[in-house]
Order: sequence, then C-alpha cells, then structure tokens
Amino acid sequence: MKTLKIKFIGFLIAISAITACSVDDNNNNYCFYNGQMTSLEVTGPTTTTVNVPITLNVTFRVANSCGAFNRFVQTTTFPKNIVALVDYSGCQCTDTPSGSLTKPYTFTATAAGTYELRFLQENNLYITRTITVTE
Repeated sequence: MKTLKIKFIGFLIAISAITACSVDDNNNNYCFYNGQMTSLEVTGPTTTTVNVPITLNVTFRVANSCGAFNRFVQTTTFPKNIVALVDYSGCQCTDTPSGSLTKPYTFTATAAGTYELRFLQENNLYITRTITVTE
C-alpha cells in the first residue's frame, strides 16, 4: 500500500510538472511545480526535555537551479514521516544532479517519552532519528 501511495504521489508530481509550464496571452512562459525531495543526511541532538525545541539539520536533494525550499511536510502521528517540499519556479533551469540544500527542522515534544522521526530517502527508505524526551 505504501508503494502504491509513493507511486501515486510521483505520478501527481510528474503530471503537475508537465502541466505547470504555460504561455500567457503575451507569450510569456511561466513554469511552476513543487516536489517532495528525498533526504540525504540528518544531524542534531537526540535528547531534549519537555517543551524544549531541538533543531535537526536536514540535507535534501534539489533537482535544478530553480528549486527553493518551501517547508517540511509531515504526518500527524508517530512515527512521524517527514519530507522536504521544494518549489520549482522558472522555465530556464539548470539540472543539478548532485544539488542539495540543508534546512533546520524543529521538533518540540509536549510529553516525556521516545519519539521516532523518519526522513524519506530514495527507494522508500528512511533516515530514522529517535528522540528521547525527559521531564
């Protein structure tokens, strides 16, 4: 079921990329799409206390020079699945196959316990960070 969901999301991204480029009445090209990009590395602390935020540095892929970080998209339940949403705006973009960005992800727990954060990688794998929260 997860594989079907990931394939469906990929299909939607592909369709939005194909239909995102258009020509207005003045013959100006406008291209825009966004994509959920895979994580390459996650660094930061693994412990904190209740209501004290921690920041994890997440490095993720960017497909071309038009890519700009939008936000992190995440599930509402634990283990929390997290993926970087990148906006691509522009029609004249240079491919950057090894391109990446690093952005902070902030996590705050309101109760003590152990929390699992999973950052999407390629091939439906995850970088998993276990955060221990104490009183």
